[in-house]
Amino acid sequence: MKTTKNIAGYASVLFACFMLMASQIAYAGIAGHAQFVNGNVQVTNSAGQTHILQKGDAIHESDTLTTAKGASAQIKMRDGGFVVIRPDSQLKFDSFIFSGEEDGTEQNFFSLIRGGVRAITGLIGHLHKTSYHITTISSTIGIRGTDHETYVVVPGSELAATVPAGTYNKVNVGETTMTTDKGTISVLPNQMGYAGGQDQMPQLQPVNLNIFTVTPAPLPQANSGTVRDSAAVDSAIQAQDAAAGNSVPKNQIQTPIKGGTGGLTSPKLVF
Repeated sequence: MKTTKNIAGYASVLFACFMLMASQIAYAGIAGHAQFVNGNVQVTNSAGQTHILQKGDAIHESDTLTTAKGASAQIKMRDGGFVVIRPDSQLKFDSFIFSGEEDGTEQNFFSLIRGGVRAITGLIGHLHKTSYHITTISSTIGIRGTDHETYVVVPGSELAATVPAGTYNKVNVGETTMTTDKGTISVLPNQMGYAGGQDQMPQLQPVNLNIFTVTPAPLPQANSGTVRDSAAVDSAIQAQDAAAGNSVPKNQIQTPIKGGTGGLTSPKLVF
């Protein structure tokens, strides 16, 4: 009888351990959750299965999010970062590894296929800068603790009739790098980098107001505000004369997002 009870006890412990390991493995594949969804946003997994994204849904490694015209989504990443996907865009969550702390194993890699995203980085990338990047067909965007926007204009798209096809990268806070086969440039707040292809050197250009808005420089004492469940995210398509200061700023002061998740838990993610 005692032997039977011991076997049953061992079996219960093994089952509990198995369930714990299974739940940890399942959670490890989760990159974040949908905090806000506006309109028709589809998720396609690595098996090619597609479903409509709902608020609260988990976003997994290898998932691809596709927004319809007029649709958008805000994703809260597990490391405390945020990603907003603009209308008529497609973003793949290539790889997400995060143990809960910066231990050198973490990574967060995206592929922006078309359209635009705004990203506020979390813990990943603050200590190990190579742990975070966004890849496009014409360049790779690296970060140094930042709030930035990236937009890919594909040939034949509606926006391609107004601006050259390629990758556009604008920094709101912090700094990014923009790399092609020809070299790398740094992009500072309210600057915009552009790369027409991997065979072209990226270059700084005036902020293109057909794609981005000019962000006022943050005050040193300002906090990041509050994330709204109904955050307004529009296509940010404006006339060229809609805002002043359409030039590459001079003598920019770098204002990096500081360590931890301070200031990252409640940004206003509005284009």
